[in-house]
Amino acid sequence: MSQYICFQVGEARCAVPLASVVQVLRFENVISVPMAPEFVEGILNLGGEVVPVLNLRSRFGLERAAPARRSRVLVVERGGAKHGLLVDGVREILELEESSILRGAKHLAGLKAELVAGIAKVRDTLVVILETGRLLGQEAGRSLQPGIPELEQAEEAGSGSP
Repeated sequence: MSQYICFQVGEARCAVPLASVVQVLRFENVISVPMAPEFVEGILNLGGEVVPVLNLRSRFGLERAAPARRSRVLVVERGGAKHGLLVDGVREILELEESSILRGAKHLAGLKAELVAGIAKVRDTLVVILETGRLLGQEAGRSLQPGIPELEQAEEAGSGSP
């Protein structure tokens, strides 16, 4: 049996493995970043570490909404790197048998198939299990990683240094 954290993004209930979640934070102190991709909400300072925050509504192609009181940032870690996932609200912790997750679900409105690891039926609701690796894949982290030319150029342009 595996544990997942279930959250809301628009009308969809989604989940990621609880083991990958480091912290759940209120949406506070997120600083926007000029020239970042549309799905990057900004960055936050987490104990001296700069963590990019991805807006899952934008990532899934949904209409952007201003963060509300229930909005949360799930800080997930993968490969030593931390990312924040802005969600509309956290619902619950689920314990799911691996056999209860339908793998290979191809077509879901509003979600790219490559972001979906599977679908689980929980009570009378379907929960989309997200593929964390692809969700945080190259294009997600690329714009905010040190050593990326676009970020370095933006820093140089904004530094005021000769």
